[in-house]
Order: sequence, then C-alpha cells, then structure tokens
Amino acid sequence: MTNPSPGMRRALRHAQLYGHLLVRNDRLYYPGGNHPICSVQLAREMVRSGWMTKRDGDYEITPDGQLAAERELSH
Repeated sequence: MTNPSPGMRRALRHAQLYGHLLVRNDRLYYPGGNHPICSVQLAREMVRSGWMTKRDGDYEITPDGQLAAERELSH
C-alpha cells in the first residue's frame, strides 16, 4: 500500500471523523460543511487504492483507509 498524499490524508481524516463525505459540484464535503475537502477525482483515486468506497452517492472510508489514516497520524 502506498502512502496517501496530503490531500488524501485530509479527506481520510474527515471521512473517519464524520463517517462519510458528500458529493456536491464535483467536490467532496463533510456533512454540513461549506468548504470542499477534495475533488471527486481525488476521491476516485482513493477508491482505486482501497481507502474509500462509494455507496449511495457518498464516499465512506474503508478499513484499509482507517489504517492509512491512523498510520499517518502516528508519524
């Protein structure tokens, strides 16, 4: 598993905290948020890496994503 980029780490931390991220205007937002977390393109890269999954239009963190987020926090 490769290391997530800084943008990916930010999205993973928010997904970990809120449980899922919402898609609006080709960007991902945390529930109730007005500032974008990342682009849909970056989210697709995280899905390909196995760190997130798309379910019912929302992006959710996977167990591998949880590990990647935790590993980055411990460094």
